[in-house]
Amino acid sequence: MSQVPAPVSVPTPVPGTDRIASPALVRTAQAVAAEALRAPVREVRARVVDDGRGALAVEVTSPLALPVLGSHDLPDEPVLGTAHRARTTIAERFRTITGREVARVSLTFSSAVLARPRRVR
Repeated sequence: MSQVPAPVSVPTPVPGTDRIASPALVRTAQAVAAEALRAPVREVRARVVDDGRGALAVEVTSPLALPVLGSHDLPDEPVLGTAHRARTTIAERFRTITGREVARVSLTFSSAVLARPRRVR
């Protein structure tokens, strides 16, 4: 005998407004970009602006994470592939976390950092 799932009650919305302040949007963009680019979050800079049509434009400046030189490891993908993947990931994760639509992500690589494996202590 199959059981019928109980109906899920949807809470009644409470009147009011919800806002995410600009500093919170910027810090979220920094964290999402650092994760997508595998770069240290302290070295990633972000700017979030309204595009004038209700969506956001995210501008990110970050170092490019490279494998340790001389290790004979090749990057997983070319730099342009990394940029395209990261822009898509940043827009999707930012939208998922904040609920705000992202119209454009601009990405600038400002330097290169070596992705050093961490030692286990």
